[in-house]
Amino acid sequence: MVEKNLVNIEKFKQKYKFVVRSIWGQYAANKDGSPIYKQYIVIKIKNIKTDSEIIHPITEFILAKWKSQSFNTMKASAYTISMFLNFLIENKGYYQLKNLSKLKFEHGTEFLNDLTYKKTPKSTVKKHERILIVFFNYLIENGFIDDNEMSITKISEVNQLNIITKTKSPFKKVEYYKNSDSYSIHQLPEEYILKFLEVAYQINSPIALGIYMQFFGGLRIGEECNLRVKDLQLIGASGENGFLVNLTADRNLRIDLNNTTGSNYIKSKRWQIVFGFKNWSVLFYEKHMSNIQSNNINGESPLFINRNGLAMTGSSYYYHFKKVKLAFLKKLRDSPNSKDRLNAITLENCKWSTHIGRGIFSNLLAEEADNVYDISFPRGDKNFNSVRPYIANSKKMKTKLEAKITEIYENNLVNLD
Repeated sequence: MVEKNLVNIEKFKQKYKFVVRSIWGQYAANKDGSPIYKQYIVIKIKNIKTDSEIIHPITEFILAKWKSQSFNTMKASAYTISMFLNFLIENKGYYQLKNLSKLKFEHGTEFLNDLTYKKTPKSTVKKHERILIVFFNYLIENGFIDDNEMSITKISEVNQLNIITKTKSPFKKVEYYKNSDSYSIHQLPEEYILKFLEVAYQINSPIALGIYMQFFGGLRIGEECNLRVKDLQLIGASGENGFLVNLTADRNLRIDLNNTTGSNYIKSKRWQIVFGFKNWSVLFYEKHMSNIQSNNINGESPLFINRNGLAMTGSSYYYHFKKVKLAFLKKLRDSPNSKDRLNAITLENCKWSTHIGRGIFSNLLAEEADNVYDISFPRGDKNFNSVRPYIANSKKMKTKLEAKITEIYENNLVNLD
């Protein structure tokens, strides 16, 4: 039986700390009497000076609650408890806490907020919080805490099938870290759409045409890596009105690779339009074709190729996109415009990659479309599989999008020369 003074913090100096260790124990036997072993978790108290360790009675809590669970579940819970106990030792002078019988919910709150102060992700703090709730509930139910007023509220909710009991966290005013580094954005500010394309064009990126098709056609990486030269049909004599893209089948252009990333496949089989804008579609197309012409291409050749003349993979596409992104951010950082420099900092602290193209295209459609039909149609969604009305509706949408993009272009002069 665990005693109330199982953690006598008053006597602890900084030379002690709690650690998590594993042991093997017999939990059953085979028919012939041979033992069946299982790996368990124990919490030990370690003398930092001598490196000696002994199993601490608080281990009883871990085994009582999680011994039938997986090893990783036991380990995660034990680490939370040892972290919490070490936090109390490190701050014993501040809290004047002699042992766990004097524990308050405020101590748990302070521990969780300390994790947040160290920029621990919210999801991780929440996991620690859930385990601490179980720990405090265990101490209260077993009479290890002197304060009889402490209790943990449980709420019952009824759904169609059964009653679900949820525990309300007793830890008040816990702050959670909002990690801006992991915040993903799905579109660029409008004034940078053409500037990003400008950078891709000027540095002669092998995926410049691909980025154009993402921005003005919403294509995914896997779709572009599946394209042959003949799968891109020009709309207009030179493509000035855009392109009609054949995305009706996976073509497996790199059968020499055993790739498990899933970035080289077409998610939704369809015909897809890429809108023209001024003469940009022509410039991007002609420059791309000129760059790959030395590889003796024909209609069956991959539209996007690597330096060895083979079809570009999704990983290679990501690599080239990152190079364009870095060049774009440098352009903003070096801009004489203070707004550009501030936006560079924001964009550097957000997560975004090739998915930004589809987000930009969807946003342009949402702003200019009259209804959901207009939005779904040019994106090539499965609900609309008739090519003829698709083309007719696309011409209407092209006019609307061009008016919007022209407005952006005129307010943010961009030069492809």
